[in-house]
Amino acid sequence: MGVILPALSLALVHIAGDNVAVVPAMASLIGKGIYSTVFLAYMIFGSIVAGTSAWIGVKSGHELTTVVKRLFGLRGKRLLALAILAVSLPASALTGGYFAGQLLEHLTGLPYVLTVPFCIMACCLLAADYGQELLIISNYVALLLIPAIGVMVFMLLDTFTTTSFTNLLSLDYISWPLVLALIGYNAGGMRSILVVEAGTYFAHKNYAGIYLAVLAKFFEGLFTLLLAHIALLGGGYGFMPLSIVANQVFGSWLAAGFNSILVCILLNTMVPAMLVNAKQLSIITRLHFSSALTLAGLLVWCGSFISLELILMIMSVTGLLMIVFIGWIAYFLHKQEDNKLQ
Repeated sequence: MGVILPALSLALVHIAGDNVAVVPAMASLIGKGIYSTVFLAYMIFGSIVAGTSAWIGVKSGHELTTVVKRLFGLRGKRLLALAILAVSLPASALTGGYFAGQLLEHLTGLPYVLTVPFCIMACCLLAADYGQELLIISNYVALLLIPAIGVMVFMLLDTFTTTSFTNLLSLDYISWPLVLALIGYNAGGMRSILVVEAGTYFAHKNYAGIYLAVLAKFFEGLFTLLLAHIALLGGGYGFMPLSIVANQVFGSWLAAGFNSILVCILLNTMVPAMLVNAKQLSIITRLHFSSALTLAGLLVWCGSFISLELILMIMSVTGLLMIVFIGWIAYFLHKQEDNKLQ
């Protein structure tokens, strides 16, 4: 229980745009292939990446930036910043621009051209420490996703079907670019930093931090599979299929409340992501934090007008680069430990 409960908590912290927006949207496009895609991206490759990141924290007892700086100096710190930005910026454009803009357009009726800069500006202001009360409220509202999904499953119970294990392992309809993009989502940005810090916190308990990270990714994968299944079962098609299913199940008023929960989840994802973007840009460009945050907002805004397919392809490549970088850090850390023992 000492590992399971923190793992569930870490899984809840990780619920973000890829879980509630990207995966359900892609489920409506690729059909049953989403099951094996999610299984591979989260439960297999995602668990490996999370376990490796946690191992770095357990072995070093320090956060990721400190480890990189100790191993490779200032050059390594800048390389890490570039690797994080390579995933975090397109992921931010996807979450806080593309999907948040589409959702806000649906809720308010305002055009996408206006909703995107509004979302990004709001996230930048919250990241700059303005309106923290709003962020705290949104954190609590976002937690309502779990009971809301539970009610949705109960309402769909008559038509709810289970998927066989062979569907999870079938490679017939799998989308490999999406697998790579989702691995990038899991490996890059703030997630790898958070997992390393979790491993650091549990460093005194040997490998508990690694078990925690792997279990959290497994729980996250299960929840994401459930969301994909709901999107397929409810027949929701479009950019926000969960929103469409909610409208069918709950009615317009309760569906608006569910959409507000989704907005809060995207908001809670984007604010720390913009902090990460700004800090990494500050390391690379040596700009003041406020200037780096403004630059990050402009880059995310520009990225939000790139097509969904192109953003996912970019994340496929940058995600792989981030995985290689994490593996490189783990290798040098292991090599350093061996040298100490000799």
